[in-house]
Amino acid sequence: MTRRDAAPPPWSDRQWVAPAALAVLLTILLLTSPLRLPLDSYADHQVDGVEVVPSYPLLLATGWWETGLLLPLIAWTAGLSCVLAVLVARQHPSTATLLAAWPFVTVPLIGTFVWGWWLALLMITCLVLQDSWRRAAVPGVATLAAAWLYALSGVPAALPIGPVNAGDVDGGRAVSAGVIYTVAVAVVVGGAAVVRLVSASARRNARAAATERRALEVESVAVERARLARDLHDVVAHHVSLVAVRAESAPYTYPDLDEDARRVLGEIADDARSALGELRQVLTVLQRTEGAERAPQPAACDIVELVDQARDAGQDVTLSGDCEDVPDAQGYVLYRAAQEALTNARRHAPGAPTQIAVSHVADVAGLRVTNPVQGQVGQPAGRGLTGMRERVEALGGAMTATVEDSSFVLVITLPTSSGERRGPAVRDVAGAV
Repeated sequence: MTRRDAAPPPWSDRQWVAPAALAVLLTILLLTSPLRLPLDSYADHQVDGVEVVPSYPLLLATGWWETGLLLPLIAWTAGLSCVLAVLVARQHPSTATLLAAWPFVTVPLIGTFVWGWWLALLMITCLVLQDSWRRAAVPGVATLAAAWLYALSGVPAALPIGPVNAGDVDGGRAVSAGVIYTVAVAVVVGGAAVVRLVSASARRNARAAATERRALEVESVAVERARLARDLHDVVAHHVSLVAVRAESAPYTYPDLDEDARRVLGEIADDARSALGELRQVLTVLQRTEGAERAPQPAACDIVELVDQARDAGQDVTLSGDCEDVPDAQGYVLYRAAQEALTNARRHAPGAPTQIAVSHVADVAGLRVTNPVQGQVGQPAGRGLTGMRERVEALGGAMTATVEDSSFVLVITLPTSSGERRGPAVRDVAGAV
């Protein structure tokens, strides 16, 4: 079974709208089209001087006919059947076709019918077409068959304006009428097909829009998680590493500590390094995504406090240059880069001297960090360097991290020509050396 011939989708309240609207229109037409026998149609008449007696209804002049109840009974029963058929057309196409087609069996019996019966078949065809091309074939064939029966038989049909013949009793216009009805059916069914295609396109667009909204929501969540990951790595990891360094260096800074104090400090250092390991696992879960918003609280001049904290923890750091007029966004990137560089220096080259230089010349802000390399070089870039590069490139800057003469060298340059100036509250970092 192909997709277009599959069963109709699950029913929804909205799908009742079209059948209900058409059923209301059909009901109005049926109520204004009373079923009555045009006796003049069956009167004796002559054609080319020859007397012709047309076929009479089979029930004419019977006891059923004489009671006067036959036509109203057929009219109400057939009318209710046709209205019900339109209502259930999309759910039960075959049943709907039978409910709308059986009234035509009474045509030979009473010699007339209501034009609305045929219209019910056409409505069913258009409704079923909205769900399946193949299922619409049965009501479509029934609609054409009833139209040609009407055209060729010369039987009058009840309309609000009265009984109407599609062709002459002798069939003079029968074929023309049948062709006209065929073309009309094709036009109406073609319009229903266009409605289906337009509706299908609208549903596809709605699904695409919903998918896009979900993608944006997922992206927003990913961006927020990326921001949290960066902050955890840049802030928490930095301070936890300071705790570890201070705990490990305390016995050397204060040699008079007793064994219990040394043991507690050692446990603190171990716990801090364990926390760093667990933090790396959390950062692995928080996937990094470009576009995370920066929270530019620290600026370039805050590198002074960053260096003071590292020195208090026992790290040998030299700071030079100045941070005057470095814009907030660029200053935030330089601060986080310096923070990451100090953390890496403590982790990979403990005890080695680290030099930091900040500059802002000719609309270019720069940072240079160097420290001796200990152990194996050429390790792949970690999460911190990756995040650092993303921040730098987001502002149109450049970053290099290389090993030169047994020293790790980090160089960052950021354009500042289009950025806002931080303001007069600046400090000379050279004075902190």
